[in-house]
Amino acid sequence: MLTLSIVEEIARLLDEGTLSQRKIAARLGVSRGTVGAIASGRRGVYGKESPPDAAEPLDGGTPPERCPCCGYFVSQPCLVCRTRQYRDRQRRMRTVVADVRRATSPHLLPMVPAGGRRRPRRCRVA
Repeated sequence: MLTLSIVEEIARLLDEGTLSQRKIAARLGVSRGTVGAIASGRRGVYGKESPPDAAEPLDGGTPPERCPCCGYFVSQPCLVCRTRQYRDRQRRMRTVVADVRRATSPHLLPMVPAGGRRRPRRCRVA
């Protein structure tokens, strides 16, 4: 879809009347059919907003650049690396805690029957 600024420029040049439809199309990089449709009224003067500049950051922070650690094209600080570091810390912490529990007090570990599943306790009505 064409941007609104290009469509408005086509309409302005058509109203001026100094250039042919073919020259307007070549100058603005659109098809002759598009210029003809705007000239005849088959296509209205509408379009999408101009795309944001690629160098502008989307979140208002720094412009995107390559992360030296992971190589992703991100805004710094790299959220991908921070997420990976957090996940690795959590894994290490879980293994350390599990090792300490096993080493110090084995009775704290849950009792699991040989079949691998716990059986629910049933209340006996007397």
